Amino acid sequence: MTRWKSITVETRREAVDALSHFFTEHGALGMAYDERLFGPDGDPADPLPPSDEVTRLTAYFPWESDLHTVKREFLDFLPVLAESFGREGGAFISAAEITDFGWAEKWKEHFKPVRIGKRITVKPSWEPYSPEPEEVVLTIDPGQAFGTGTHETTQMCLRFLEETFDAMPVPRRVLDIGTGTGILGIAAARLGASFTLGIDVDPKGVEVAGENARNNGVEDRFHTAATPLSNVEGRYDLILANVLAEILSDLKQEITARLEPGGSLVLSGILSEKSDSVAKEYEAIGCRLVGKKEEGQWAALLFRREREPA
Repeated sequence: MTRWKSITVETRREAVDALSHFFTEHGALGMAYDERLFGPDGDPADPLPPSDEVTRLTAYFPWESDLHTVKREFLDFLPVLAESFGREGGAFISAAEITDFGWAEKWKEHFKPVRIGKRITVKPSWEPYSPEPEEVVLTIDPGQAFGTGTHETTQMCLRFLEETFDAMPVPRRVLDIGTGTGILGIAAARLGASFTLGIDVDPKGVEVAGENARNNGVEDRFHTAATPLSNVEGRYDLILANVLAEILSDLKQEITARLEPGGSLVLSGILSEKSDSVAKEYEAIGCRLVGKKEEGQWAALLFRREREPA
């Protein structure tokens, strides 16, 4: 027998990814929504019901989770959500305690190794996998923090990361802002970075990222800290930031101040409709847009910082 807790919220359909990101960062092990689209055996319903603008999303948490804190932080997050999706971006519906007799193992069936880019594969620890020569396999389990390789924003970052390391010169110092599980910083270390720093304001995320670094054999090259960006010293050849567009806009001066001239900057977590405005903000402070990827409703941007005059 397994016991869980859950929070159910109402949100606009286009905000589901952003809210899934938020709840995962706050300890959710999984999400469910649009249950009406599936029949009793888990197959797509026939016929499919009409799509609504508003849906309900349920986030599932470990039994020991403090849902009062999660609810309070969700309510604090609503103004940020409203900036992107309007006033109806989200509303709290209910919290519940659940006794379950099979989900604890059943949910693992849905997580399989995923190939991303030319040579990066992300897999959970319970899945056996035989890598090809030159393949980089990242072992990341879902739960506790954002970034398991399944979300579009993470996948686009990993593709840009791979492309950056395939070019010359290879980045030696890498900064991962909002590290979550540490997947981006760990990938950078596995691809050849000699020093990678992953920062997150969530101490739980930092703990999970450190554990993942040990599981992937890069604890000597990937370091974590629960610190704000303003406390990070030095400059980096590559900076990765997979956070919401509004945060990227607020931090643009602090981010670029820590990027070496000629260095690369990967930004994601950006709704496609906001990507042009984010790009213009960074171009205005000395970053040149050299790449853009879009998947679903999300975009990722690759910049080079212009070199300072000799």
